[in-house]
Amino acid sequence: MNQPNKNPKRIFIGKWLFNEIDLNDKLLFEKFVKESEYPATVWSSNFAYLWASSQSGKRKTVWKIIDGMLVPFFYNVQHKFLTLVCLPFGKGNAEHVVKVLYKCMSYCYSLNKLTGNQIYSRVRTINEAQLQFLQSSKMFNQRFDPKKLLGIERHYSIQKLISLAGKEFAYVRRKINKFHRKYPQAIIRKYEGDTDYHKVMEFNKNWANEKGESIFDGTYFKEILKYLDELDHTALVVEIDGQIVGMTSGGCLPTGQSWTCLRKGDHKVEGLSELLLYELVKESFKVNSSIEYMNDGSDLGDQGLIFFKVRFRPELNLNRYRVYLKDFNYR
Repeated sequence: MNQPNKNPKRIFIGKWLFNEIDLNDKLLFEKFVKESEYPATVWSSNFAYLWASSQSGKRKTVWKIIDGMLVPFFYNVQHKFLTLVCLPFGKGNAEHVVKVLYKCMSYCYSLNKLTGNQIYSRVRTINEAQLQFLQSSKMFNQRFDPKKLLGIERHYSIQKLISLAGKEFAYVRRKINKFHRKYPQAIIRKYEGDTDYHKVMEFNKNWANEKGESIFDGTYFKEILKYLDELDHTALVVEIDGQIVGMTSGGCLPTGQSWTCLRKGDHKVEGLSELLLYELVKESFKVNSSIEYMNDGSDLGDQGLIFFKVRFRPELNLNRYRVYLKDFNYR
């Protein structure tokens, strides 16, 4: 089997030549996302995440144009197996998307079988709206096997969170108001890369140590904050008495919607998490007042996250799925 060459931008993986994702690919990705005929709304299919995740030495995001669609893959450098990150982007009805999907997943299966490190082929994540689109093609059910993942992807109404009106948002209002009463000296401002980067990295390290958790976003956290402007990403920080106690980031998407990517807050500061989300919603609305939803990603089945996100009354609650080729081994 051919191994990837040393060219950091175009690499052979098996017989196919792929492009390694680059910041300069952003406009191309956006073009294909806009042309997609299914709802391209999965949190982990956004360019900032795909690019930043590829900066690890263990995994690379690569892509290829196949039958007129842009297809992103994750390539595991250590174990040399290939998987689709999300659905192919670009113009095409359900029949066409399924055909491209089948071609790509069949290639992944053949490649992974040769390496022996992965005996199945899969699409890492799709959501419920995308599954419904795919199932309108008879070929999908014949060739693919979707398996439900833990957690629900939550999408909030921008307009409702701007106003936070009514009984349904009483809890969130109380939390934010309590924060302001207790910390009138708090400063909420835009992140400044030149002066804030090392402070935020140190804050993130302390946050992980206090919670006793590994940082699953360790790679893309630091990379996104290094390249905010290139990624058209917004980041906010909250300071109390000169110390950063919280940060969040997100932005507008080529789908016409928005997302929240990173959010970390000192768990001892009550109301901070609610404030961070609210402030990011307001910032996104300033950039584009026509945005309807903000995608806050999956709650991962965690009861604390479920409680937090449900308090913001998500308008869309989408189950997530992993898709496998039928009649092949998977786990």
